[in-house]
Amino acid sequence: MRWRIAPVRAAGLLILLCVNAGLLANVATQLASDGSAVADKIDWNVNLTGSVANATNRRAVESYGEILAHPVLFKSREPFVLPPPAPPRVAVTPPPVAADPGLAVGGVMIKNGLSKAYLFSKAGPGGAWAGEGETFQGWKVKSVKSTGVKLEQTGRLIELSLYPPD
Repeated sequence: MRWRIAPVRAAGLLILLCVNAGLLANVATQLASDGSAVADKIDWNVNLTGSVANATNRRAVESYGEILAHPVLFKSREPFVLPPPAPPRVAVTPPPVAADPGLAVGGVMIKNGLSKAYLFSKAGPGGAWAGEGETFQGWKVKSVKSTGVKLEQTGRLIELSLYPPD
């Protein structure tokens, strides 16, 4: 049996073998020496700046207490600003509830400047004719028109329509 290796492959394997042998020799020499020669060759020069080199002239950390208590990017570093005054309270009285008084208009009569409306209670039988300025079940008749009646009781106005929309 004969091995066939291309010349380029053989050259590559030979180069890798030489590199491995060189690295192995380097490791062996470092293990054999005690390492003192390498430490003697190093010259360390610490190039400290003037502010760090004069550490004895620095102020104590306690003198920076106010600065350290309020770090720069915290919201507590903002100056104190008074909040805007609260708007004055306005006493709002709700409008009275417009409850249905249970009244209805049965008819309207307008003749020669005289206007009257026939008002009746939805709950009870009977009704009465009432003119402007008269009262019916505690409600004062303010105005009578051909479309309906306006009634008032204790400052509350309601309008009753002759033909209510459904």
